[in-house]
Amino acid sequence: MAGLFISYRRTDTLAWAGRLFADLSKSFGPSQVFMDINGGIARGADFERVLTTALMGCDAMLCLVGPQWAACKRSDGTRRLDVSDDWVRNEIATALRRNVPVVPILLGSAQLPSTTDLPEEMRGLVARQGADVSDTRWDYDVRRLVGDLVLMPPLRQLYDVAAVNAGLERLKQLLATMPAVAETVSRSKEVIENTLRELDRLEQFKLIHDALHTIELECLQPMQAGGPASPARPYKSRFAGASQRITAAMQNGELDENLQNDVVDGLESVATAFQAAIDTPGEATFGQVVDQLIRLVSFVPAQIDVGISQAAQALNLDRLADLMAQVRATLPSTIGPQDTELGPLISGIDSLNGLRDQLKSRVLEHGVLQRLDTKLLAVCFGGMKPGTLVGEWSRIKLARSRLAPPYSPELTQSIGDLAATESDVEKALAAADERSALGHLRDYFSMITSTFRDVDTSLKQLCLKLGAVSQPLKAIMAKC
Repeated sequence: MAGLFISYRRTDTLAWAGRLFADLSKSFGPSQVFMDINGGIARGADFERVLTTALMGCDAMLCLVGPQWAACKRSDGTRRLDVSDDWVRNEIATALRRNVPVVPILLGSAQLPSTTDLPEEMRGLVARQGADVSDTRWDYDVRRLVGDLVLMPPLRQLYDVAAVNAGLERLKQLLATMPAVAETVSRSKEVIENTLRELDRLEQFKLIHDALHTIELECLQPMQAGGPASPARPYKSRFAGASQRITAAMQNGELDENLQNDVVDGLESVATAFQAAIDTPGEATFGQVVDQLIRLVSFVPAQIDVGISQAAQALNLDRLADLMAQVRATLPSTIGPQDTELGPLISGIDSLNGLRDQLKSRVLEHGVLQRLDTKLLAVCFGGMKPGTLVGEWSRIKLARSRLAPPYSPELTQSIGDLAATESDVEKALAAADERSALGHLRDYFSMITSTFRDVDTSLKQLCLKLGAVSQPLKAIMAKC
């Protein structure tokens, strides 16, 4: 395994380790960051073998040192670092022997102990340059850490919009000073126009998608949980706010006419059902609201998901990266990678390629989770007929099988619990206990919904980050 190995002691730095793993995974991807309990060791795997393999293959180690790191003791009072089979001791000693970078990460105002307080095989740790990561400035300190880690050749940052913008800013400057650059960019003007257009579409789709999720989480699910006794008016108010956001998003951009009509029809049907439930409260009118909400959040998001996928594919960051590479080729051969003209362009090209790969992976995962969420909603709350759960579960498993690593950090956090609940469903179905299986399936639906919400939020953040590329692109267009 290539990448970063997080060494930590559970009694000292567990919470910090999980937070750092999540943040580093956003920059490098979970496949390049190893932490034993965050998907690093699968259920049923030989943990000692997996740990050893990860240790022998990592490119760098992050040694998390908290206030009690050196003083932690076993139940018999022996200091853990003084025991030859202590895992933390052996992890650090192995990395030092391999002579890979070992970075002490000081947490909670901790300090590294002196060499005399460490076993001989660990004393090299004191000579390694470390990093302080404070709770009060966590994001800033982690960004600095990532900036240092990306300088290690084997590690590859997934995406860096700031680097893309720096490259585009440099491109804008070169337009004004080098005719050959201006000519190259002018010939590819439509590449920039296409990028801007698809960035706008992505933002539009995500705004609509986000509002639909608000409707599901703040209207549909609590109404299903509360039953016919739930007052309709508060939920109607929440729905109206989300509906207004969807309407505004559809007006600010081009949307397929059929899709727009479907969205409008769905919103109007829900609004009508809500008004009927307020005017004539009862089980029948309440059921109509729930039915219309289910139709809206089951059908429309799937269409929006197709739109997101199409916009992401049409965005075609490869073409923008190719344009920057062509500009690089027009620069004099005397300019080297370390020169200010070329350095930002190279970083920008690399980051565009990373963004491209990240976007493709996220859109694919998002789409699979969307389909799973929709299918589980229909099975768990759509009035499934007795005796049909085995067949429905087979179709759910087929959809689930399309989730493949490397997972996003959000999915990595929950993949172990999802697998355990899948096993519970399997056991209940094997025992012909459909009622119990349905209970486990509803737990599974809840976890999928929660994970999907996190993945959806992360994809939205990525799209918003990509939106930051619009400003330098518009400035370049103006110069063209």
